[in-house]
Amino acid sequence: LRSLPTVDRAKTKQFRRELTKSDSYFKFGRTQMNGAMENLKKVSGSELLTKIRQNGFKLTVGNITFVLAESYGFCWGVERAVAMAYEARDFFPDKNIWVTNEIIHNPSVNKQLSDKGMKFVQTTSDGSKDYSGVQEGDVVILPAFGASVDEMALFKEKNVQIVDTTCPWVSKVWTSVEKSKDKGHTAIIHGKYDHEETVATKSFAQKYLVLKNMGEAEYVADYMLGNGNKEEFLSKFSKAMSDGFDPDVDLACLGVANQTTMLKGETELIGKLFERTLIKKYGPQNINEHFLSFNTICDATQERQDAMYKMFGAEYEAPESKLYAELEGEQVGIDLMTTKNAEKLSSRQMEADSKGGGEVSGDIPAKVDMVLVLGGFNSSNTAHLLEIAEEEGITGYHIDCAERIGLPDGEATNRIQHKPMSTSPAQAMMDEGLEVTENFLPEGPVTIGITSGASTPDNIFGDVLKRVLAVQGLEA
Repeated sequence: LRSLPTVDRAKTKQFRRELTKSDSYFKFGRTQMNGAMENLKKVSGSELLTKIRQNGFKLTVGNITFVLAESYGFCWGVERAVAMAYEARDFFPDKNIWVTNEIIHNPSVNKQLSDKGMKFVQTTSDGSKDYSGVQEGDVVILPAFGASVDEMALFKEKNVQIVDTTCPWVSKVWTSVEKSKDKGHTAIIHGKYDHEETVATKSFAQKYLVLKNMGEAEYVADYMLGNGNKEEFLSKFSKAMSDGFDPDVDLACLGVANQTTMLKGETELIGKLFERTLIKKYGPQNINEHFLSFNTICDATQERQDAMYKMFGAEYEAPESKLYAELEGEQVGIDLMTTKNAEKLSSRQMEADSKGGGEVSGDIPAKVDMVLVLGGFNSSNTAHLLEIAEEEGITGYHIDCAERIGLPDGEATNRIQHKPMSTSPAQAMMDEGLEVTENFLPEGPVTIGITSGASTPDNIFGDVLKRVLAVQGLEA
């Protein structure tokens, strides 16, 4: 297999600017893009979901009452990416079209693209990708969570037509990483080091460290304050840092960025923790030389989780940090850049307009008996929604399509096949480790909370609800 070219990390901004201005980089016009979004609604929308929204986000049919989460399903960035992929097929009807990864984490959407003749670059057993099938003149689609700068360089060398569906919120994170690099700062990236989006984001950094959660951030901050062992540090983050990373040198100047699917509250606290840590080390008068604060938090993930908590009559509790609390106590009266720049990026109004509007009714049931969580089994934001149900003691079922309800032959019986939290995404994607619950719908009246991850189109959601009703011989 051919290895990827390596773009000089000091010149990634220049490379990407030149690429986007080249003939290889295909741009949709505004009218064409608006048409693509309207066309997507025709195939991915759901009259039933629109009906529920316009009925105050609830609907009762027979003994079944559905309560729809206020925020659910396709986020604007995902919807935009899928619309662009569909439009690419129409615009290049005779071309071989490749997608560098799943366009989004939803098997039904990816299958639809495959059914349209699109091909997916395959991942090999060692985790690398086989690009050998991509030939000059082909069309290559970069997915919603982006692609590494080295992948982009390969496609430029292969002289293909690039259709870039990267979410603008993800591109904004890349810009913040570039700004950190321009100042000579290390990029602290809140994310999962092997997630496709973070793989792309870190490719724009010269020095980086990827931190998965608050615990890892506290470990690093504590090390910066003189506590810890260098050898242990390097071992702990061996897969999550840039080549040659030296924690004794490369943690002096920092800029914090994030994987857009991470929780807003945790990203904000991590930023504040590192700003406080650097203030303690270098003094408030010198903080501008050592820390950069950016607004790169997308609210889509948080809004879907907040909506789940609201459905259960609960509230999201932001994470806490003992170390941060101690530093805050020492630095009373010192304002943080992180707090000042905390304005959020939200596409909620665009999503509401796209999904049919509607206002939440004042008489939404105060309690749901169970919740159906719909989304790809490898979608981390969908899995988090199920976690909330379990945390609140509500029975929840994570399914990826309507066919999980009833028998495999299509009969709508009172059984559901679902992914438990204990089953890994990789297992579930191969239909392994799934559980079957018989008689999941109880006798008598039942109130069912319904939600879906940010990569789930409304039409699949609507099919699930029709299937649930069919179990009791009902129609909406």
